[in-house]
Amino acid sequence: MTPLTQTKLLSFKDNFKELVNLSLRNKLPNKLIFSGNKGIGKSTFAFHLINYLFSQDEEGSYDLEDNEININNKSYKLVSNNTHPNLLLIDSTDKKFIEVSKIREILNFSLKTSFSNKKKIVLINNVEKMNLNASNALLKILEEPSTNLFFILIHNFYKKLISTINSRCIKFNFFITESEIEKIINNVIDNDFYESLSSDFKIRYLSPKFYIDLYDFINKEKIELNDLDINFLLNYIFNKRNYLKDEFIIENLQILIEIYFYNKIISQNNFENDYKSFKQTMNKINNMNKFNLDKDSSLLEIKNIIVNER
Repeated sequence: MTPLTQTKLLSFKDNFKELVNLSLRNKLPNKLIFSGNKGIGKSTFAFHLINYLFSQDEEGSYDLEDNEININNKSYKLVSNNTHPNLLLIDSTDKKFIEVSKIREILNFSLKTSFSNKKKIVLINNVEKMNLNASNALLKILEEPSTNLFFILIHNFYKKLISTINSRCIKFNFFITESEIEKIINNVIDNDFYESLSSDFKIRYLSPKFYIDLYDFINKEKIELNDLDINFLLNYIFNKRNYLKDEFIIENLQILIEIYFYNKIISQNNFENDYKSFKQTMNKINNMNKFNLDKDSSLLEIKNIIVNER
């Protein structure tokens, strides 16, 4: 499930109500940053706000009582197909950075006539992935006064965003509780997956997206939930070399290794050695990424550290 297809808003309802009230009073800030942990639902929240703003005068308008998008709504269909004339979506897609050419698209977009005289919205996902030239270009655009052009920047708060962009926007910080995480997971997966999951994985900073992707991974690999703890999973990943071919593992291997050491460190059986091994492992991962070292050989060293830790 993607943020676009999550038509029911399951968290951050107070934030949503606040922005709706500002919109009703014509005081909605036109430069917004939604900042929080990756995968907690910031993009979903943004698409709900966009549908509310676009659909007010349309058939099947946004349901404020249930915080739900009508899938038959015209604007929802256009946004889902990335064809809405009043929305420009910018993302890093398959590239490491958002380049300046993507930001320059905003200038052309801003010159176009607004469809149905409604707000025009620029949604930048993973805004922290802008390179320096893109950041400077966006900053220049944000400094220009605009009446009907709105910016929503989705930001992973573990990544740095230049202070001058922060200072020109109104920032909303998003946090999620464990009960909200479980509610979202149960809504998407529709079973007792989270409740049955090993306590190894029930760590506060993990996002609903992580758990949903983990669920998809173990189903695809036909791993029994009863067998699943962090030791088993890392062994499986290293032996099958999933870190080279599986998108979820490629994106989350460092997090899984952090989970492994987190569980060892909080047990406090051998704190000093565990913490030393953790720092050694993180340095190897950082060097592997920084210097583009061979994954197989680097991760074999990391596997040996972890195996020796057991």
